[in-house]
Amino acid sequence: MFQNLKTFVRILFIGNQPLMHNERVRSPILSQYLNVKKIWNNRHYEDFGLERLIRLSLALSQFIFPGLYFKAFFNKFGLAVRKLAVEFYVVLKLLLPLLLFKLKLTGYLWAAVVSGVMGIETIVYLAALIYLSNESVKPVSYRRSLTALFINYMEICLDYAVIYSYCNINIPHFFKEKLTSGMQVIYFSFSTSATVGYGDIVPLKSFGQELVITQIIVFLVFVGLFINFFTAKIQDPTYRDNDLTSRDIKEEEARKIEE
Repeated sequence: MFQNLKTFVRILFIGNQPLMHNERVRSPILSQYLNVKKIWNNRHYEDFGLERLIRLSLALSQFIFPGLYFKAFFNKFGLAVRKLAVEFYVVLKLLLPLLLFKLKLTGYLWAAVVSGVMGIETIVYLAALIYLSNESVKPVSYRRSLTALFINYMEICLDYAVIYSYCNINIPHFFKEKLTSGMQVIYFSFSTSATVGYGDIVPLKSFGQELVITQIIVFLVFVGLFINFFTAKIQDPTYRDNDLTSRDIKEEEARKIEE
């Protein structure tokens, strides 16, 4: 009975993909270190100037955030479990701000800091997927990435909402009128990200106005860069072309082993 349930759950989340069930891959921490070396040596892409600085910064910054180490922990269980764990981590980052609002913890500084770090990690990770595509192992599916992207969008809105809530509680006259509920703060964050600007909620402090500016810039980049990048490739069911020649397959396998 237990074995049948285990098989059902495995097929429900992974499907009948023997390779996904059993495949072992290199540690994400080691792979990221090798990516930094490849960028430094211009191994796969001849970048220079500002682009090179951005690529190096994105590659190095991955070591700062917990996502890389979360992925490394689950890597020992195989590729399929690691990818499911990453999806769980993405959903967890979405639920964390909601939990902070539910438990009325947004007035604490640590809550604002954690939300800020989580939001920055998401933005850096998405930028790395694009700027470091020459070095990184290609993800399984564009559609999977696009699904995660919409979750990332909502997560960043909620992360900003936690920061706004902290400021509303702890900084006098942060908004024109003090907000009395978490939903008001969430509403303000989502409307700001949509660049609607109804004018019913207005930050008075310069720090609040700066936060609004950064959020608008983030979501202009989000739409202009991230969403356009993935939606342009949505017609491809996976990153791997099903019509690869035998030579292409060998080259792809060799690159995967190298990564």
